Amino acid sequence: MEKTSKILVLGSLGLVGSSIIRRLNHQGFENILTPTHKELDLVDSMSINSYIEIEKPEYVFMVAGLVGGIMGNKKRNADFLYTNSLMILNLLEALKKYSQKTKLLYTASTCIYPKENPQPINEDRLLTGPLEESNKGYAIAKIVGVIGGQLYREQYDMDIISVMPTNMYGPNDNYDLVGGHFLPSLIKKFVDAKKNNLEEIEFWGSGKPRREALFVDDCADACIYLMQNYSDSEIVNIGTGIDYSIEEFVNMMKELTGYEGAIKWDSSKPDGTMLKQTDISRLKEIMPKFSPRSFEEGVKVVLKEDFDLKL
Repeated sequence: MEKTSKILVLGSLGLVGSSIIRRLNHQGFENILTPTHKELDLVDSMSINSYIEIEKPEYVFMVAGLVGGIMGNKKRNADFLYTNSLMILNLLEALKKYSQKTKLLYTASTCIYPKENPQPINEDRLLTGPLEESNKGYAIAKIVGVIGGQLYREQYDMDIISVMPTNMYGPNDNYDLVGGHFLPSLIKKFVDAKKNNLEEIEFWGSGKPRREALFVDDCADACIYLMQNYSDSEIVNIGTGIDYSIEEFVNMMKELTGYEGAIKWDSSKPDGTMLKQTDISRLKEIMPKFSPRSFEEGVKVVLKEDFDLKL
């Protein structure tokens, strides 16, 4: 990518999209398109067709989507399937029709892998077993995007790459305690408990499932690097290669915030997938200097930027 290349970021207001824009700006890119939902509706094929025909971007970061945590996915599995599938299929068709030379980076998710996997999970595990039921709609939609990108690449000679980020957190996250993801909800719960002097915080499940925690700017840097240096149909995991139990994350947050109250576990609520650590050896081969920061380092940035808390 040249500094003046026309770059389209879809999902620019979200966690990953806003981070990609920050990192592109930091690296000196000057021509970044960031349409709002009113300007561009990805579920409307006429809207995306018209936009791509007029703008003909040279590069597209497709990070838009309908997202949520365990409860959000369980309640709206069909919505997650429909909306996320339409978004990527409409985009692929629009690029095919009006801008086949555009390079597309599509962000899926490690939830596309089967519920049960050898650990760590490598990219070859795609389509080898049943999915986690709680987020099946979202996972299948993301698989549609990944396979769709590979098929359009093969049939129409389009430059499309797909990445699988692990669980992320960072500035500009969605801190919805009901429908949001685990990591931002974890941070928000401790911030609220500290500010309001709560005597107890409750978390779902047993605390035993293990997860990674990828700071969003590290993911954005990897996406930008791959856009510039990678062009292949094989998918690429983006993670940390290090996981912790939910209980360990809770204990780290308790220490970081200085919270002194009790921790309660509601074992009647679901745990989700028990083990989900990503194999990032393929990414490290492409980007040898990739070195994601620790959870403690990343959380300190979040607490300062999103909550004005200095540790």
